[in-house]
Amino acid sequence: MKHTVIHAGYPGDSSRAMLKRIENDVLRHKPDTVIIECGANDAVNPAALTTVEEYTSNLKNMAYQIEDIGADILFVTSPPVYAPEMIVRYKFPQSPDTELNPILDQYVDAMRSVARFLNRPLVDMSRILKTVGKVGPEKESLIRNQANSGVIDGAHLTAEGYRLLAVTVYQALLDNHLAGRRIVCFGDSITHGYPLAGMGTLEGDNYPAVLSRLLNQDCGEEE
Repeated sequence: MKHTVIHAGYPGDSSRAMLKRIENDVLRHKPDTVIIECGANDAVNPAALTTVEEYTSNLKNMAYQIEDIGADILFVTSPPVYAPEMIVRYKFPQSPDTELNPILDQYVDAMRSVARFLNRPLVDMSRILKTVGKVGPEKESLIRNQANSGVIDGAHLTAEGYRLLAVTVYQALLDNHLAGRRIVCFGDSITHGYPLAGMGTLEGDNYPAVLSRLLNQDCGEEE
């Protein structure tokens, strides 16, 4: 069976912004499965902040609309951030020594709670990357930083990090029998694949592109 992966990641999106575009970017495609990834902008981006309560409500609203068209859902928690570089890069008002992950963790916990409430599977990339991602200033970090990319970042994944996300999502789709014909990857800049070549498309090492190749590896073709 050929799988069509639809790329619906947009940089800077909060759950509020995603809710506004769900009809055009998700529902009209009549997907079998929708992968929802968001939270970092809601939590720590001053240009897109929402409360935990609104974030929770937005996730449920998205899920209910997806369920109404008969599609399945896979939730993906936001990766942790490396705050010293993220604050400097985006000119956040906080001091560079401010801890942002404790704030982000509240939104990660909210997504976990929504997934449990709706009895839907969840890929916990927050927990995975905190365990194996070496989040920090080191070159080995799976979060982009000056040492591994030559630029100040702290918010996005390295190519290796995006591939890890893709493989983890792929296995979750198989394990939960969610690998349908049409799969929408719905999210923010992590789904978009910023700043890799091919970001926003099914080319390169962004996670929807890698996921498409994995799903179609036995088909000899992709879309």
